[in-house]
Amino acid sequence: MKRFLWAMLCAIALNARADDAAILDKDFQTMMAWLPGVYDNQEQVYFEGEQGIDELVRHQRVHSVFEPVELKAFGEHVFYVQQHLKDNSDDIYRQRIYSFRPDYDQNAIRLIIHTPKDPAALTDAHDNPTLLQALTPDQTTVAPGCDIIWRRQANQFVGYLQPDACTYVSEDSDQRITVNDDLLLTETALWTAERTHDAKGNLLTGHPTGVPHKSLKARRFECWMTAMQRDGEWTFRRGLEIYDQGGMIWLSTDEEDPQQIGIKMRNVSWPYGTNRPSLVLYAHRIGEARAVSYAWAEPTAKRLGINLRWMQASCTHAPRL
Repeated sequence: MKRFLWAMLCAIALNARADDAAILDKDFQTMMAWLPGVYDNQEQVYFEGEQGIDELVRHQRVHSVFEPVELKAFGEHVFYVQQHLKDNSDDIYRQRIYSFRPDYDQNAIRLIIHTPKDPAALTDAHDNPTLLQALTPDQTTVAPGCDIIWRRQANQFVGYLQPDACTYVSEDSDQRITVNDDLLLTETALWTAERTHDAKGNLLTGHPTGVPHKSLKARRFECWMTAMQRDGEWTFRRGLEIYDQGGMIWLSTDEEDPQQIGIKMRNVSWPYGTNRPSLVLYAHRIGEARAVSYAWAEPTAKRLGINLRWMQASCTHAPRL
């Protein structure tokens, strides 16, 4: 009888474990479908300014690219990650190789973060994957205790570092630095709250109030632009890339003293008031913070244009292939 009961308990445990694994596999597929793309917290930064929040606690603008790549030596589900600051694609502050896998022992999704030893050699690899072809794991470093654990909670994924487990010694100060991070991923957004502290517990990086960077997934558009020169002729450009989370394009006219005309795109949801969510296309002149004019459409619109007689632009939704 005891053997029978033991066998039944073992069978129940095995079935439960199999059910957990099946659920985890499905959640993993969902996460891998949601994550790829471009994210930007332009709207968070904009509305902090509009609401007069103290500059000391405003968030930096962060633009993040998570591009799936084929790097079998790093695993089956691998991403090249590149992030830059302040709407300046040259101000790159982070390049990583992310490797995801289901962790059946933890009943969670594990993210292993590889830091390239020569990140400059990989710059813009999301646009030029050949830069990654020769990359091997021994050309990267993985910090012990710095894997991020993800679990699904309702219709979102919550990620975190094990508290105070991720540490490293700073090359600049020779101090031991502790890293903590909390993340949230939905189908349309990525929130991150990374903090670093020194050995005395002083906050070195991260938001002083703990409010996360709230980035929204951006849609890619391809645009053409034209601007009138002083002689009445037109400068025309096509195949210009822009994203709907604060993306900006500048066009210089084909003349001896070029004029600069810009367009900016935002997909706006107002956190207050009665304005309806809108996809907005702005026209800018160099040196003027305020837009010259703008056009708007439904947030899900796939094409948007503007014609001011002296400049025209049209942008069409064009997802990355």
